[in-house]
Amino acid sequence: MVAENRKTGDLRELRKKRIQFRIYQFRKQWSIFYRSGYGKIGFYIIVIFAIIALLSPVLEVHHDALSYVAPSIDTTAPTILTHSNVGNLAINKDMSSSVAASTTDDVGSNMVYTVTSSGAVYGISLGSARSIPLNHRVNLFNITVPPGQSVLGIRVFPLEGISFSGQIQMTNYVMVATSGGLITVAGLSWTGGSSGVGSLVASQPQTYDTGLSLASLPISSSFPVDTSVIPSIPYQNSELSGIPGDYGSIFALGYNTTGTYLVKLSDEPLALLWSEKLTNSSAINSVSYLGSYYQDQSAIHQSLIITAGNTIQEYYASNGTLAWSKTMPYTFTGQYTIPSAYQSSFSSYNSIFEVMSDGSAYYVYGFYQANGTDFEVFNSPNMITTISASQGGSGLPSSLLVISNYTGYVISAPGVIAGTVTLSSSYGDYKSAPVFIPSLGTYIITSQKGMIYSLSASLGKNPFTWATYYNPGSNGNISAPVLLLDASSGEEAISFAASNGNVMVYSANGVTRNPMPPELHTPSGTMLLLGTNTEGNDVWSQFIASFPPDWIVGISVGLIGIAIALVLGMIIGYYRGFVSVALDTVTLVIYLIPGLALLIALTSVLSPSFFNIIWILSFLSWPFTTFTILGIIRSIKQRAFVEAAKVSGAGTMQILRRHMLPNITPLLIYLTALNVSGAVGGIATLQFLGVAPLTILTWGAMLNPLENNFYLAASAPWWVIPPTVALTLFIMAFIFLSRGVDEVVNPRIRRR
Repeated sequence: MVAENRKTGDLRELRKKRIQFRIYQFRKQWSIFYRSGYGKIGFYIIVIFAIIALLSPVLEVHHDALSYVAPSIDTTAPTILTHSNVGNLAINKDMSSSVAASTTDDVGSNMVYTVTSSGAVYGISLGSARSIPLNHRVNLFNITVPPGQSVLGIRVFPLEGISFSGQIQMTNYVMVATSGGLITVAGLSWTGGSSGVGSLVASQPQTYDTGLSLASLPISSSFPVDTSVIPSIPYQNSELSGIPGDYGSIFALGYNTTGTYLVKLSDEPLALLWSEKLTNSSAINSVSYLGSYYQDQSAIHQSLIITAGNTIQEYYASNGTLAWSKTMPYTFTGQYTIPSAYQSSFSSYNSIFEVMSDGSAYYVYGFYQANGTDFEVFNSPNMITTISASQGGSGLPSSLLVISNYTGYVISAPGVIAGTVTLSSSYGDYKSAPVFIPSLGTYIITSQKGMIYSLSASLGKNPFTWATYYNPGSNGNISAPVLLLDASSGEEAISFAASNGNVMVYSANGVTRNPMPPELHTPSGTMLLLGTNTEGNDVWSQFIASFPPDWIVGISVGLIGIAIALVLGMIIGYYRGFVSVALDTVTLVIYLIPGLALLIALTSVLSPSFFNIIWILSFLSWPFTTFTILGIIRSIKQRAFVEAAKVSGAGTMQILRRHMLPNITPLLIYLTALNVSGAVGGIATLQFLGVAPLTILTWGAMLNPLENNFYLAASAPWWVIPPTVALTLFIMAFIFLSRGVDEVVNPRIRRR
């Protein structure tokens, strides 16, 4: 028993010493490897890549990197059609319109107009064939702003008149007003040739001082054409005899020490037609005109809707008579909207939509023009800053847009919220009324600090069709947007003025920005650290998501290839006979076939799935490795310790396992490293050429678009460089790793 215990103890001691020896050998070999600069660099790169692969689920911004497409709000933006700096623009809450558009001959707007705080009126060309060349700016006229007064803004409206030849012609009128009651109206005419620069001039401006402090910018009975649906204007100037209706009239609301007055002026010359003292003494909240293009020739339906305090009233435009008055339990805030279709013909459902508040909540109500009947549309505990409506038609508009507390609510029917959208709170409040684009079915929403959205009235998965940001400068603002139909292109456009003096005209539809450069803060709030590719995919997420598949392919092919090569190499190298020669011949034949051609052929024949790609790459990786291993096996077979093992009675498998395998282990590590790098390069090549499926997310798949468009390397480096660098570093790291192992295996190249 004692002898048996002693024998067991000796075996344990032998195993312990063997383990210690192996640890010593490993440390010695690691020390040799670590002294290699190549090996050290390769090792650290591999460790970093392995950590990124393990953390990829956390690092990915979008886990569906293959199918995720950045929303159009981030990747689509409007085109700048024209811009000009006029200087000294006062953009504030009192300037209700800093820029306006005109229409000519039913072909759309050929100019935009703006007024500076000093009273200079400018026209800026959109480049239509009938107007001044694109971007050309003309100083039309100047008004003198009396001391202590400010410019309220500018309106442009069209009127048709009869010329001396009896032909109907359209004239654009520009109206500018100051807070002290000075109103200036000028008809515009073109004096240059159709192809020359020429100059756009205004007829002698007609000025009128109402003797009142104006509550807001005056309005015209001809509705300002800020819609792409250019209405037919069958009526002539109101000063022509025999023409019924109030076309070409100016209405102003003002106050003095005796009360608040509604004033009606003729358009040319500016002359007082009547003045009506309002029965409501509260401060005016809003005034709007309904019926600009009514086709029934009846002036009685054309009216002005005025809100003051908690009262809403309708006054007939013909004589200022009060049509109806309604007192509400809430106070009007001044935000309102009228669907543009309600300006074309009178109907019982024609309504104006107003915002009210009781101090603790906000409400949107509709009021029928015919009799003032009201109906609640929406309510919110948060402040409603602005509202807008779609075009309208045979009934209520299909949608109302209500903006409250940086949230947009799309109302499809009274009390029915079709959906909500979130607006950024980083760019000021959204106090300017959005404009509706009829042909596109979108709303243009602007913030005071320059954020601009295009929102689809039908919402959908990606409700914002585009977004952009215009920087108005430090502490600057932009005006409310104006919608126009660009005569030069026949498409809708929007214009606004900024406090830095710029007047901007943007297309109403957007164009894709893909591939998009990196952005940390997109309009939707999504981080696009490496931008997008041409399909709008998040490059960062695809890049990070490619780490695990490339690792899986590399390690799988490396291990499978080395396992096949090890078995065949030992058989061919150790044994002699027909089997050995046959395997040697087959290996040589496969080795001599061009690798890339065989790779493409096998991929084309077999189903190019992820696992099939691994098997194909593994099949092609073993011939070279096999020849390397069998050469070493034949060399080791001739050594004395192998002969001694045979003499001592050791079997073939024991010799291969106990004597051959330990001596070629460092070589196997070296060859595995080469196989891993070759596998990653192989799948990258297949995907770059489009042979392997691009649904396998790897760095090679990310580079596939370069095959047909090498310009992307220069135009979108944020997309091309990361996978290229990663692929290069990954392959280089394993090559460096093999160089380090080579110094362990081959003492002749070891550094002393």
